[in-house]
Amino acid sequence: MKLRILLCVTTAILLPSVCWSSEEYDPLLYPDMAQEEAVPLSEPIPYNESQTLALPKVMSDEDLNFENMDFDSLDAETPSASDEEVSQTPLPQAAKAEAQSTQSQAATPPKVDKNKTLTDNLEAKPTSAEGEVVSVPKVDSTWLSKIKEPLLGDTPQANGQAPSSNNEQGKVNLSSLMEKSKTTVKRSNASVFDISGAMLRMSFAQIDEALSRRGFRRTMQKMDIPNFIRWRNEDKCRASGVVGYERLENCVIQMAKKDGYQFIERVTYSKFKTREEIEVRFTSTFTNNKAYRISYKSEAATNISGNSQKQIYLRNIKVYDFWKKINQKYGTPDNKDDVIWGLGGNKPYLQAGTGRLVLEDPMLRELDYTRMSREDQKFMNTDLYSF
Repeated sequence: MKLRILLCVTTAILLPSVCWSSEEYDPLLYPDMAQEEAVPLSEPIPYNESQTLALPKVMSDEDLNFENMDFDSLDAETPSASDEEVSQTPLPQAAKAEAQSTQSQAATPPKVDKNKTLTDNLEAKPTSAEGEVVSVPKVDSTWLSKIKEPLLGDTPQANGQAPSSNNEQGKVNLSSLMEKSKTTVKRSNASVFDISGAMLRMSFAQIDEALSRRGFRRTMQKMDIPNFIRWRNEDKCRASGVVGYERLENCVIQMAKKDGYQFIERVTYSKFKTREEIEVRFTSTFTNNKAYRISYKSEAATNISGNSQKQIYLRNIKVYDFWKKINQKYGTPDNKDDVIWGLGGNKPYLQAGTGRLVLEDPMLRELDYTRMSREDQKFMNTDLYSF
């Protein structure tokens, strides 16, 4: 305001005809004067005092004093209109029953039978300490029903039981599988076992290479000829005029070599540093001269003699170490009484004793005997009998 008056004075001095602001006023500060001097309209607007702007209230020192203010009343939540409407809305009957059952469960916990499992307790209708039935959520479609659900695989008819429903056909319970696994006798396939790398049905070259890599040295090798071939060659040599034991034996061997009947019958390998010995027996050339028996012997556990505490202690340590390595390599024996691994019958087996092992394939040996017997029958010509 002062600035405007100053401006008008300055302008009046310079331009007296321009200044007309001496009668100007602020309509907010002088509403009555603004109403009187307002330009009249065609339709006058009614004036309402409530529409005027109120003057701002100047805050006093009491308003700025917050020491006596009650802050606890401000923190308290005041229920809104919507909350009051919800609280006053009546609940459905099902919701009321569920709320009452939940409160009753919280008040009286169900009685649990310690002799039953967790699944059985949840599936059964639990009762409170007073004997009342407590309602719990249904567990039909949860993981609890999957635990006791039978598995696919076997049929109840196979176990001698009649199926109670169509859903139980072709299924077996977990409990029956557990019982079967305990009673089933597991058998080991001894045909895949080895002793220092030597396995059954290996040729002589393969056995020699495997044992040589383990530090064994060949100490003995024996050649042999099937008996019926030997006897046949003896007759042929005598018929050709060979006389004398040594000459006759040499003639038999040369004829067997020429016909391919001489084979390696037995080979012995030794490891002198650890006092270990392995003997391998082979079949004839009728079954391609394969290994059918591998014997292992170690003197480390039996060469300590004496009954002093030191000898007994050292001997027990070596025996324990031997059986520990046997268990690590071959696992638990199928026949614990005789310490035998194998499928039984005429199939390959492994038998162990303190300081010794025997890995044998009786079926391969029987096959070799059968083929030699057939060849011998062809040579003997048994068609001479006519009765």
